[in-house]
Amino acid sequence: MSNKSPWNPSRKATARVKDPLPTPCQCHYCLDVVEIRHHDDIYGRAYGEWPWAYVCVNCGAYVGMHPFTAIPLGTLADKATRDARKTCKPAFERLWKSGKMNRSEAYQWLAKKLGITVDKCHWGMFDAATCIRARDLCAGMMGV
Repeated sequence: MSNKSPWNPSRKATARVKDPLPTPCQCHYCLDVVEIRHHDDIYGRAYGEWPWAYVCVNCGAYVGMHPFTAIPLGTLADKATRDARKTCKPAFERLWKSGKMNRSEAYQWLAKKLGITVDKCHWGMFDAATCIRARDLCAGMMGV
């Protein structure tokens, strides 16, 4: 797959993505243009096998891509949202790994509690406030 890029994605990898999100063209934070950038431009070096992301040219919000595709992993995230996603998701991981419910059941439960559909219940789609709310719900379910 060495000749693959976001401009020439793998058809096989693209077909594996369920419910692909649309390509971000405009930043929902500042309304500026979003471009595909290499990890070098974001982190100063490449991470993983697929070092590509969508990045706002103005405010720097970004989101990675599913490997070997041009499909975003979630929505654009500013630093506060990225931090909230990273720090809040472990409560969800503890919940489903506890054996109280499997991962799919945990997402169904969380979607119901958040009042959203299961297809919208994904950490990569949550804003910072939703991350905090989801964390608190998961912690409450675990009795923490």
